[in-house]
Amino acid sequence: MPHINLDQDSQTIVTRGREAWKSLRADETFEKWVAIGRAIEAGRAGIMRFLNTNQSRGRVWSETFGQWLRENEFDQIDKGVRSRLQTCLDNLPAIEAWRQTLGLTLRLQLNHPNAVLRRWQAARAAPPGPGAAKSGGLGNRKDMEIVRLQDELDAANKKLREIERSQGSVTEGRDWTWHDRVEDIAAAMLRTHPDKAKRLGSALQNIAKSTTKKPRANVNS
Repeated sequence: MPHINLDQDSQTIVTRGREAWKSLRADETFEKWVAIGRAIEAGRAGIMRFLNTNQSRGRVWSETFGQWLRENEFDQIDKGVRSRLQTCLDNLPAIEAWRQTLGLTLRLQLNHPNAVLRRWQAARAAPPGPGAAKSGGLGNRKDMEIVRLQDELDAANKKLREIERSQGSVTEGRDWTWHDRVEDIAAAMLRTHPDKAKRLGSALQNIAKSTTKKPRANVNS
């Protein structure tokens, strides 16, 4: 497999991204995630030029890109997280503007692409109202509860990743999100956080019951 040589500007971006990824483990910020995303973008663009293609698909592309990710240690980032990070970059001006409407405490806590994208999308879907900025734009109480539970899940995942890194464990495949199959989420939650998994299941079940529409009575019967 050939080694991909990037131009000087692209390589500078990649170097900054690698440094951000290494320091992210000790101090996570959204700005570092952006730097990581820009690095992966630069690598993807360089590989497409190298392969003389404008489509990031196919066996040769996958093998070449996979090798480049491994060489730069970005393969340690779950594929789903990389995808959502790219979506954040595609909408970065709007996301940055939205982040500025948040309180300082929430803005400093909201760093991971999963949480940032989810909160931003929820804020776009929610109607404006009192306290919208304080809550990140979530006007519906049930939506806020669902996002809170999802944030709790992300926090548990983050703690687990930190433990695995300290023990030298591989994190690939453990960074599951709500985009994964519900069966996989349930199994992993029960394996790693059994008590919290039961509480989460009960809370989601109660929310689902409260939002289920009751059948209308048949007036003709």
